[in-house]
Amino acid sequence: MKTKYILILLGFSLVLSSCEDVYTEEPNTFLSPDDLNSEEGALALLKGAYAGLQLRSYYQQDFVMQAEMRSEYMNGRGSYLPVGRYDLDSRNIGRINDAWDAMFNAVNRANTVIASVPNLDINESIKAQFLAEAKALRGLHYFNIVRSWGGVPMRLEPISGLDGIGKAKSSVSEIYTQIEQDLNDAINSNALPDSYSSSDRGRISIYATRTILAHVYLTQGKYAESAALTKGIIDSGNFQLEPNLETVFSPEPGATHSGEILSITWIRNGAEGMRLLSFMHNIALGYSSAGWRVCLRNLDAPIINEDWDVADTRKNFNLYNTPEEVAVLSAAVPGLFKKYIDRNGAGQNAHGNDQPIYRYADVLTMFAWADAMANGGPTADAYEALNQVRRRGYGVAITTPDAGVDYAGLNEEEFVDAVWNERAWEFVMEGKRWYDLKLMPKEKAVGIITAAGEDEFFNDTDWLYPIPRQEIDNNDELTNADQNPGY
Repeated sequence: MKTKYILILLGFSLVLSSCEDVYTEEPNTFLSPDDLNSEEGALALLKGAYAGLQLRSYYQQDFVMQAEMRSEYMNGRGSYLPVGRYDLDSRNIGRINDAWDAMFNAVNRANTVIASVPNLDINESIKAQFLAEAKALRGLHYFNIVRSWGGVPMRLEPISGLDGIGKAKSSVSEIYTQIEQDLNDAINSNALPDSYSSSDRGRISIYATRTILAHVYLTQGKYAESAALTKGIIDSGNFQLEPNLETVFSPEPGATHSGEILSITWIRNGAEGMRLLSFMHNIALGYSSAGWRVCLRNLDAPIINEDWDVADTRKNFNLYNTPEEVAVLSAAVPGLFKKYIDRNGAGQNAHGNDQPIYRYADVLTMFAWADAMANGGPTADAYEALNQVRRRGYGVAITTPDAGVDYAGLNEEEFVDAVWNERAWEFVMEGKRWYDLKLMPKEKAVGIITAAGEDEFFNDTDWLYPIPRQEIDNNDELTNADQNPGY
């Protein structure tokens, strides 16, 4: 039985469950305001903040699914068919609204920690660490929000009722300034550990915070800053690529995850497991506990078809391709993805795979990308970082140059194109391709969407999600003029 905490805090009630199985299991506990003023209470509050990542409409489903469906290599089926064609019908607008609610719920949980922990009478070092973790979480949440909606009302204080609902939109640059401040505050606190014990897997380390900040810098075109952060992580020697891809995503006990930097650790229990598998698979193969066959391979997308070398082991690892797998495909379901497999899942929402937010492959490819852009072309270090990811894909020695596999002799544009391709092949079903497309020169991204046969559906207003109608109606500081273009 997982620990559940009921906090009566700031005039409202939050039901918080531990965000992963790594925390010590205890009987249900009621924490009063007095109990909160303890290390146990502060930890309960922090666990609730981490649990925000697991909300069904955040990483468990809608945030990732909406991003994946916009990737040119994927089409949707059933109720996801429209969004795969950049058509937001009422059902998918509802899902985006739910994602907004979940992500701001997660922000509010982090805000509650940030507002409460400094006033608690607990050990100062623990207080500093919990505060740093909460600021890193808030930075991650707002990074996901601003990439999805652009300018939004930026809430930095906890909301406990109807008071404080009114909030004007902050600009994109203002939001990025706050994200950088939160992440730098967490880093400069010197309170975050390099790593955690196995019982605390899933919490944000100093390296996870630097990785998030490196991605924030990369997204804004601050290439030198991003390259410096990612190079520091590489040079630390604390991470390596697992040679076996099945090990990376295995839910089974004993699997090693040395390349994990920040992941959500799900468990096979009730609604506390990974849900994406149910959207991906045909249940007849036993790869998951449910199989809705929603995430369809786009057979017209070059990146995932003819451009992807069959000698790259990631192709077979990520796509249904064996005779047994092909047998369950049809004209209506022409291709499926299989990166995540859990043959022992306990229900449609109860698969035990770790869900990566950032992996070491992210660090290597982001460094290669940022370093090449900062230097006007690929350096030897950039080549080595990208080639390590590629070598792992081809099943050769990861740190040994291989002329038959390695990239060489590319100019800046060719090299960055190679980075984008490697990231597409490396991060299938991890919610990254859509956001990479948004960072490309617009004509480049539109060309990729066009080559995948999606140009008849795509409009220039599809880059951002609509701000929920209820936010505009209920927020006195917003008007219809604040809505994103096209909606």
